[in-house]
Amino acid sequence: MAVISYAFDCFVSSVRMKHDCDEWRQIFTRIDSYFRDDMVLEGTNHASAQLGWCITAAYVVVILFGAFGNMLTIIAVLYNPQIRTTRNFFILNLALSDFFICTIAAPITFYTVLYTFWPFGLAMCKITGSLLGFGIFLSTFSIAAIALDRCVVIIFPTKRKRQHNLALLLFFLIWVISITLALPLLITSDLNTVFDDDKCGISLKICHEKNEIWNLMPISKRAYTLAVLLTQYALPLISIVFAYSTIAMKMQIRMNSRLASSTFTTNAINNERRKSVAGRQRRTHLLLICVVIVFAVAWLPLNVFHVLNTFGIVEFSVPLFAICHLIAMGSACLNPVSYAFFNQNFRQQFIMFYEAAIRKNLQIFGWITAARNMRDRVKYSRSAKPVITTSAINAQFVGRGDNDEKSEEAKIDSNDY
Repeated sequence: MAVISYAFDCFVSSVRMKHDCDEWRQIFTRIDSYFRDDMVLEGTNHASAQLGWCITAAYVVVILFGAFGNMLTIIAVLYNPQIRTTRNFFILNLALSDFFICTIAAPITFYTVLYTFWPFGLAMCKITGSLLGFGIFLSTFSIAAIALDRCVVIIFPTKRKRQHNLALLLFFLIWVISITLALPLLITSDLNTVFDDDKCGISLKICHEKNEIWNLMPISKRAYTLAVLLTQYALPLISIVFAYSTIAMKMQIRMNSRLASSTFTTNAINNERRKSVAGRQRRTHLLLICVVIVFAVAWLPLNVFHVLNTFGIVEFSVPLFAICHLIAMGSACLNPVSYAFFNQNFRQQFIMFYEAAIRKNLQIFGWITAARNMRDRVKYSRSAKPVITTSAINAQFVGRGDNDEKSEEAKIDSNDY
């Protein structure tokens, strides 16, 4: 910040005599874009335009993929009453928070990465600063809540009332803690004026967390950063590892007990059953390990970057921050895969959505084809005999028969671990 202000002061002193406001606007417009190939003004930071295009492409992929996956999860829960269970309610809460991150938080952060100055005013600066943190807190706490809720279901499979009460308590806690942790960001986010000229009507401001406001807070910025590292990363990671380790051990014990009790079956059937159970265990354990690894790897770089920057060990770097933030946003993209697409009920609902979309497209295509065939028959009815075309036959059967060919496969009992 001081470097930018000093560079602007040098520039202003060098062109003050010219009174060329248009030149000022052109130079400030070029400086506003962080990713540029020329420095424009000595002392201002910048990065190559090629790097900017790479970061832009990465943000577009993350935003679109994450928004689409989480939107499907939300629609599946709202559309199908059968999957509106307590456990899936946490998945819905996670999908809502990740959808918010991908559609609102990520685009705002992307804008602040590309451009230096903030043109949206003080209110938007404070609101966006707190919303970014709130979305991240809500998402990570929802992941931890899902793990703990599943652990309770495995340990106390018959205690329905206890499961329901704990789910309500976890839901209440993750929202309260998320709002509480986001409040300091709302208070400390402020505008800093780096250049202001009434004559030319130029006012350049930067939205950031002001150290002067942090000094007036009951908690310092360093203490807050460490608290966020503990509550947003360390504790959820410990909870996930503990919960899924407990789930894996309980499932192993139950599977072994079931296999040991099935002594009345023949050896061939028993061997097939053992292979099937072993395969299910491997898939479940692999999925649990992947969930832990994705969370740990996705959120570690961003948390470490904030800690190092807050304590003055590493200077703030826009490209480095963008890379760390993109890695963290990968969690919002992969969460629908980990928690919804691997869930049998959700997967069946997604297949239904896909089949419905295909039928709709085929129906529209059938209408168009039938209309064309009708036009051709009317046109050539006097010179040719009516011919029943293949397209007409296909058009008559579009959208029919699908319900008569439903799969007769046995419904798998999916307990979400």
